[in-house]
Amino acid sequence: MTLHQLKIFESVVRHMNITKASAALHISQPSVSQQLKLLEEEFGTKFFIRLNQGVELTSEGEEFFNGIRTLLAEAEDLEKRFKSSPTLDTVPLIVGGSHNVSVNVLPKVLMAFKARHPSVQVVLETNESPIIENRLIASEVEIALITNPSYRAEVIYEPYEEMELVAFCLPSSPLARKKLTLKELGECPLVLRRGGRLEKALMNLGYKMNIALQCEVSGAVKAAVRLGMGVGILYRTAVASRVAKGNLKVINVPELKQLGIKSFVAYDKRKPLAPMAQEFLQILREKRNLPIATDEKRVQIGSARGLSVH
Repeated sequence: MTLHQLKIFESVVRHMNITKASAALHISQPSVSQQLKLLEEEFGTKFFIRLNQGVELTSEGEEFFNGIRTLLAEAEDLEKRFKSSPTLDTVPLIVGGSHNVSVNVLPKVLMAFKARHPSVQVVLETNESPIIENRLIASEVEIALITNPSYRAEVIYEPYEEMELVAFCLPSSPLARKKLTLKELGECPLVLRRGGRLEKALMNLGYKMNIALQCEVSGAVKAAVRLGMGVGILYRTAVASRVAKGNLKVINVPELKQLGIKSFVAYDKRKPLAPMAQEFLQILREKRNLPIATDEKRVQIGSARGLSVH
């Protein structure tokens, strides 16, 4: 039990609503929920009953609240007397990401966020898009960037960017100056990420693939290509810096553009974003120069069905 947890408990009791308490405390709703859970686990009892429109104290919760009132009053008095420059408690901002964007997109956004808010701890959770969506709905993740939306009714999806697949090789390779079809690309010795969608997509199109090496991470794919083990295929953002430095060369394969994927910013539409999550969303938009979506447009996006995004 910590003073921070007791302050959260008191705020939730005062508002009888976790969302309103998190806004008043300037911390994320998932963090508020987590701290309440830790308190309940520590004392082995339920303090709150979760309702559709808020929370309600159990008899044990009411007794606990009455017991900590004096402690909180004394702590507040001490802070007023000895704290010369009050500061807000900082709690982690929990960001979710599907695998590709967690490697190729989110790091630079997180760097920009930390430059503006160096004292805020950020947790990046990486998983499959449906799992990240479930964690959003459960308030375990505040905001996410995903590539395979399932269009849950509870989630807002803002289109972010199209991620283009590219084939690449050493600048000295004869392939660097050629234009290839997908069929011709499939005949080259390929270096791919394990579990990527490209292999399945090419097989569905009836193309055989000459796979020289499969890697767990994109960094290993680039390293293998630089060692001359074959032609790599990754998203353009993953190889952009190496291409700019002249270490790698993108091969002209026009048909690959049709196999790219779209990414989406996702967050729970049933509650307001916490202040730090709003800041993170703004930076995401700035990085891609996205217009701020109106509520009507968000509903249209969130209600879309049958859109072919994989």
